[in-house]
Amino acid sequence: MIISNKDKELIKNLIVQAESKTQSEIVPMIVHHCDIYPAAHFRAAIIVSFLFSLGLYFSPLNIINPIYFLWIQIPGLFIGYWLGHFSLITKLLISQSEIDIEVSQKSYEAFFHHNLHTTKNHTGVLILISIMEQKIKIVTDIGIAKKVDQQIWDEIIFQFMGKIQDGKFVEGLKETIEAVGNVLENYFPATGEKKDELQNDLIVE
Repeated sequence: MIISNKDKELIKNLIVQAESKTQSEIVPMIVHHCDIYPAAHFRAAIIVSFLFSLGLYFSPLNIINPIYFLWIQIPGLFIGYWLGHFSLITKLLISQSEIDIEVSQKSYEAFFHHNLHTTKNHTGVLILISIMEQKIKIVTDIGIAKKVDQQIWDEIIFQFMGKIQDGKFVEGLKETIEAVGNVLENYFPATGEKKDELQNDLIVE
């Protein structure tokens, strides 16, 4: 996913604008993937090695000795393991539960790594978008979680996913930041002069 510098600057301005109306800090983040999914590599290795043996069995070589079926699996294991590094193959060999776990784990790791837990009123919000998994996760600090129902965030995520499916990623991200800002303004309106506690740039990893 390529975000132009122009879009990054526009997103930054949207964050500044949204944060000016609330006590909260909003941090959007895009990652290519949330995990390397090593289990998928091993699954690919097993499948390809089996296919190598199957191919030898049905080949016109008339192989009888079973040792050859074992030997042919060795390059199949290496090739399969290598293929497991490609996103398309990885996605075919992981379950939805594995994806949900890894996206959640990555979200919370990023939340603490980028110091969203250090805001004065515990009102940090992370919007994490994972490209390979096609998942969006909104993580809020305890100050927000106590007041805002999760269903509100789920609806924002649902709208964002619709934009992604329509091929309007950047537009969806902009609308999501605005929607999050509107929710935060409603529950945590700005009071007086607000100090900017976190960076306003889109994080891309």
